[in-house]
Amino acid sequence: MNLMKLIRALLGTGAALMLSACGGPVPSDMFLTLSVSTRDVAVKTAINGKPSDFLSGGEEGSMTASAPLNNTVKEGENEATFLLSGRDHGDDGVIDAAFLATLEIAVKGEIVDTLEPGERMIFSRELTEEEAAALAGGESVTITERFTVSRAALEEMKAGE
Repeated sequence: MNLMKLIRALLGTGAALMLSACGGPVPSDMFLTLSVSTRDVAVKTAINGKPSDFLSGGEEGSMTASAPLNNTVKEGENEATFLLSGRDHGDDGVIDAAFLATLEIAVKGEIVDTLEPGERMIFSRELTEEEAAALAGGESVTITERFTVSRAALEEMKAGE
């Protein structure tokens, strides 16, 4: 009797994993790509509360990174959080803070430019003057971007190509 329960549980788990792998929110030939670039700013990035080491860094002065979020996002509401802190890496003692985060859709085979927003933008976020001043003054800044992922909308976007 216990063996049958175990087998049913394993089969149920396997079916759920297969469904989630096949029917995720992003079509398999599209990439939901987050690009982050900084100057004089260190950033800690989290997607839906889960830290992203690959999209975090900048302790040495600047960074540029881009990563697909296909396996990180969920259908519906999502959130990207960026914790920023200024870094003085010049001889002049001045923090010239710059930050750009872009979330966009790319179709398989396209090249994503990490320094310029693309055509299929979900969001693009730079520092405000107030945020840049706060970073230059030694304060930390948290930026939160909320976005919605809809498989149907992505399929429609792809069909319009």
